[in-house]
Amino acid sequence: MIGGAAAIVFGMTWLCGAADEGGAKKRILFYSESDGFPHSVVVRPLTGEVAFAEKIFKEIATKAGYEVYLSQSFHDLENEGKFNRYDAVVFYTTGDPKIDRKSLFKWLRSGKAFIGIHAATDTFKSDPEYVKMVGGSFKVHGAGDRKVTITIEDRDHPATRMLPAEWVIADEIYQMNDFSKDNVHMLMSIDTEKTDLKPQNMKKGEYYPVAYTRTEGKGRVFYTSLGHREDVWTNPLYQQHLMAGVAWALGEAKDKASQAEK
Repeated sequence: MIGGAAAIVFGMTWLCGAADEGGAKKRILFYSESDGFPHSVVVRPLTGEVAFAEKIFKEIATKAGYEVYLSQSFHDLENEGKFNRYDAVVFYTTGDPKIDRKSLFKWLRSGKAFIGIHAATDTFKSDPEYVKMVGGSFKVHGAGDRKVTITIEDRDHPATRMLPAEWVIADEIYQMNDFSKDNVHMLMSIDTEKTDLKPQNMKKGEYYPVAYTRTEGKGRVFYTSLGHREDVWTNPLYQQHLMAGVAWALGEAKDKASQAEK
């Protein structure tokens, strides 16, 4: 199933710029250290194999033309030189990994790309600089990974163009602290009129972000709260949404929304 889904992703034109002008592939680090709650999709088996999400991300990003590295060790991001090895860093993290955050911010603001997936907002929650950078901090989620209806707020953005106007998907949906629409460019949010709110512990009329972008200095940030479940990772629409967000963060997708980024 993964291979078929990947084929859909890589036939799309927004992934055609995965190499630098000189022909070198852009380098992406998928970093998934769990210093807090260990999500099953990034728990590595005792057999030594890579985790479920690591495997899928490496497959789809490699086929997109990127050079992909996987890490769950803070030693790979412990100083400025380590960050400078990469064009983009993807966080699927929890807690307070002992990475060099000063180097992270300097590297990103110099014109690099940061992609946060799901629990990236459940990381460094006591650091206001990181929270502002990633767009918010995890507050709570409902039980049971029930289906929700997602409203696509920006249909011109590369990370949403492939999605239906109302996307119904089952996943663990995060609610945020320290979130402001003034700090981000919104892509997707929960439709509280068409979602069963009780299992989500949500209230009708309140605002629940799902995905957004922002800029940080010369750098770009893409965040999607989806990605808790294995069947989300094998969903072709999610793979396309995620990889288009990566491409946008790397400056490879020309779009109208980029003119309005904050």
